[in-house]
Amino acid sequence: MQRILSFLALVILTAPLGAAPLWTIDQAQSRLGFVATWQESEFAGVFRKFDAHIFFDGKDVPHSRFQVTVDVTSADTQSPDRDEAMARPEWFFHTRFPVATFETQRIRFLGNEHYVAEAELTLKGITHPLTLPFTWREDGDSARMTGETVLKRTDFRIGDGEWSTGEMIGLDVKVIVELNLTR
Repeated sequence: MQRILSFLALVILTAPLGAAPLWTIDQAQSRLGFVATWQESEFAGVFRKFDAHIFFDGKDVPHSRFQVTVDVTSADTQSPDRDEAMARPEWFFHTRFPVATFETQRIRFLGNEHYVAEAELTLKGITHPLTLPFTWREDGDSARMTGETVLKRTDFRIGDGEWSTGEMIGLDVKVIVELNLTR
């Protein structure tokens, strides 16, 4: 009996206080995209495979967090030549770095369904802070999260060597998040 009580006390003491609910992504209705420039003309792409653990409660933001894993080999820009080039070592280096991660360090409420996620993005083995402003609209057990941010690709050694100047391919890449979720 003493062991059972000790075990229960341990479980209660180590359980997260104020844990936010887990939201599941509807993959068919969600999009993780990007917009970059080639010779000053924009082109868009998406990552076809990504997964996320989204624990979010708009009434308990300090206990909310996101952990996102992106299969960078699933990048699709509607150009087989460009997609093939992205796999090379000077770009995403798929054989060595097939996955990118985004993990929040803190989420802040800005007001009126607007939030900002302060996170760390690891891409091509390099980690940098990244801020993602987003909106969260909840309707019962469904939610929609949308957000955009801009990252500098060379911070992550995406486009090494001759591609690092930004002359042909712009240095800034817009990241677009559109997620439909269920609780």
